[in-house]
Amino acid sequence: MSITSSLNFATAGLGASSQRAENVARNVANADRPGYARRTSAVVGAGVGAPGAGLQVMREVDPRLVQLRREAQSQEAGASVAQSFHARLDAEIGDPDTAGSLQDRLARLDAAFVAAAANPSNAAGLANVSRAAAGVAEKLNALDAVVQSSRQQAETDIGRTVKQLNADLEGVHRLNVDIARLGAGGHDMADLVDQRSLLVDRISQQIPVRELTRDQGTVALVSEGGILLLDTSPAKLEFETRSPITAEMEAPAELSEIMLNGKPLRGEFYGGGRLGELFTVRDETAPLATERLDSLAGELIGRFGDGTVDPTLAAGQPGLFTDRGAALDPMAAPGLAGRIEVNALVAPDRPDQHWRLRDGLGAAAVPGGGAETELLLAYGSALADHARPLGAGLPDIAADVVGHASALRSLVSADRLQADDRRDTAATLAATRAEQRDGGAVDIDAEMRRLIEIEQAYAANARVIQAAGTMIDRLMEI
Repeated sequence: MSITSSLNFATAGLGASSQRAENVARNVANADRPGYARRTSAVVGAGVGAPGAGLQVMREVDPRLVQLRREAQSQEAGASVAQSFHARLDAEIGDPDTAGSLQDRLARLDAAFVAAAANPSNAAGLANVSRAAAGVAEKLNALDAVVQSSRQQAETDIGRTVKQLNADLEGVHRLNVDIARLGAGGHDMADLVDQRSLLVDRISQQIPVRELTRDQGTVALVSEGGILLLDTSPAKLEFETRSPITAEMEAPAELSEIMLNGKPLRGEFYGGGRLGELFTVRDETAPLATERLDSLAGELIGRFGDGTVDPTLAAGQPGLFTDRGAALDPMAAPGLAGRIEVNALVAPDRPDQHWRLRDGLGAAAVPGGGAETELLLAYGSALADHARPLGAGLPDIAADVVGHASALRSLVSADRLQADDRRDTAATLAATRAEQRDGGAVDIDAEMRRLIEIEQAYAANARVIQAAGTMIDRLMEI
């Protein structure tokens, strides 16, 4: 080997050692940065110092671990959406022993009937019945408001997510172009690949995707449902946000779907990510909750509107509880829990009419005695009678109104517990996958050991150059 070749190889070795030292420094400095993968240098060509050879900075990642992490994070994002809905509704219903809960308000109404029946001529007792009945109706209104606002929020979030997805897909496309250009020039692309990986991570939280390798370091993205989101160009997703969303609105007739190239994307497109769960809340979970609440509201309106409870009611005349002033209609539109209210004749702001709670809502005038207890006792019996629910949504078993309310809370609590378990499991798995850093986690101790090895290699190459220099000096002296 000639002296010139020795100098060339030694100089190339110094450059390689310098690049490796830079990688170690970068790894240590970014050890705690999310999305960062350990850098290594790979020799391109015949070997260091050979003609056409060079060093290429590589991200040390395992594609299998990348996919597993993204799947776990996607599941966590979807589970969090479902858990948030169920937790909010469960909290609004409240524990039975908590003041203001649904069952507490029903218990107050029952106690008000008993107290008023004990002294039917007492106006304060009748006013308490009116307030307690209004409290029950207001609680059901509040529960329906939680469901409908959650449904509207899901619709709004879908629109925002679609806009963000379009922006992220465009961002991945731009990075693909930049990576291809840098790669063609032999430049370091690792930082751009990090940026692209973070964008793909964000996309996969909304829609589970698979990353397909293309030429020159570029990637294509395909949803788990087989929809091509990005290849030579990004897909353009469209969604029309509706507001306000009412309880009777259903998809796809009144509510929008995501469109791609003029065609709606069905459920298999969304997979188990956040976007799919938002559609589930909007189209399935929230409507089911509405059905359950409406069934309980129907029990109250139907039981107290029965002519056998209040014989003074004319045919079609509503009882103590109404559907915005009307009697119960079995074919009424969804959202009954949001419309239920106390009959305006005996509302809390009508104290001059509270005598009707004792003598009958359809009574023509105030009787002289004011000591009748039959209607107040009948109200209490209507609340306590065991019967199957009039509408769907609640278990088809005979129970009193409090029993049906307990069944409602049991269903909601069971859904919440299941959602809690699903979210916690997904969160634990996602955290475990994230800690693995896709197989490119930085070990500080290992990097320090590599730095010692690099120092030794650098010193060896420097000694070769020094020896070659000494030989040249002696040759020049001859």
